[in-house]
Amino acid sequence: MKFPILTVATVLITAAMMALPQLHGLFYFESLPVISGEWWRLLSGHLTHTDWEHWFWNAAALAVLGLYLEKQSRYLWILGMLAGIASVNLLLLSDWSQVTRYCGLSGVLNTLLVLALFRYWRETGSAWVVAAAFICLSKLALELHSGTSLLTHITWPPYPPAHLAGTLAGLLLLLGMKLLFDSKLSPVAAANSRL
Repeated sequence: MKFPILTVATVLITAAMMALPQLHGLFYFESLPVISGEWWRLLSGHLTHTDWEHWFWNAAALAVLGLYLEKQSRYLWILGMLAGIASVNLLLLSDWSQVTRYCGLSGVLNTLLVLALFRYWRETGSAWVVAAAFICLSKLALELHSGTSLLTHITWPPYPPAHLAGTLAGLLLLLGMKLLFDSKLSPVAAANSRL
């Protein structure tokens, strides 16, 4: 089994960024600085967290989802991360966004969650995966309706539309892979066939 270098490195980078609170202001996604040319915030905003509890929940989810996906295909892991980051960034830069500052991996994690659930369902055919997907979508709907997080309480108010953007990115990525590759191949087999 290959070492999950991408997942471990990402968790360590986020921990290192948390350990440097004096630099957080340079890393958060903020609309005006990004528009003024501080493009690194489009990546660093996802790797920075408001507090250690926020970091812990995001790092734990990344460890579980990232390890599973990276074990299946590093290509799929990279596609998921890029699609999630791009979708959340597009939302944050759009007129639909209601926030000027954002940080954390939760939007991107929703992309990885969609990919992991679909991959595991294709692998096992388990009805439990369908039930888990329904629970995740219900949680997302409740958070969008209430504007709050159901499981965590962090320093900043949560931004559930980022979770929706990540979920949609995962679904669009799966659809794109189905259209691009033979429908008889699983997304992971299709991704691996491209390497």
